[in-house]
Amino acid sequence: MIIRVPDLKEEVRQLEFFEPAAAVNARIAASPGSNDQHFAKDLAVVAEIYRSERDVHFQGSVEGKVTATCARCLDEFERPLRRDFRFVILPRLAGDDDEGDDEGVDHYSGDDLDLTPLVTEQALLALDSMPLCSPDCRGLCPGCGARVGSEECRCTDAAKGSAAKPRHLFKV
Repeated sequence: MIIRVPDLKEEVRQLEFFEPAAAVNARIAASPGSNDQHFAKDLAVVAEIYRSERDVHFQGSVEGKVTATCARCLDEFERPLRRDFRFVILPRLAGDDDEGDDEGVDHYSGDDLDLTPLVTEQALLALDSMPLCSPDCRGLCPGCGARVGSEECRCTDAAKGSAAKPRHLFKV
């Protein structure tokens, strides 16, 4: 979403818009190791924006549903995503770079302010680094691939003869 900075006033303006899932998913796909998560639907953004002299204040939340693959059992699952954000967006001065900026500070130049990169970044930051279908997921048996805790282990200790014992240390 693009906002014209000269159109912003000191009065708070309410914003509600959607960021396309395809654009966010393209950013996820470009990130190494993050291809096990994606958004099936567009992200909903509810925010407020206003200008104080030349500084723009942008705060709100981004919400959506993430489809992910569990890092332990490899099952696909959905989970809700919500992340609150708050930015102060300052005019970029000649020769300025973003090095050393605090979290929540960004810059704009010209009269148009594109909010899409800020919202997309917040959605990406809300993704789990190790998505789990549940906190108590025990994963897969490394020997036979059975789901620990819900499937019977098919591993046997051939050296012990006919007594079939699981080779892993997990309790089933």
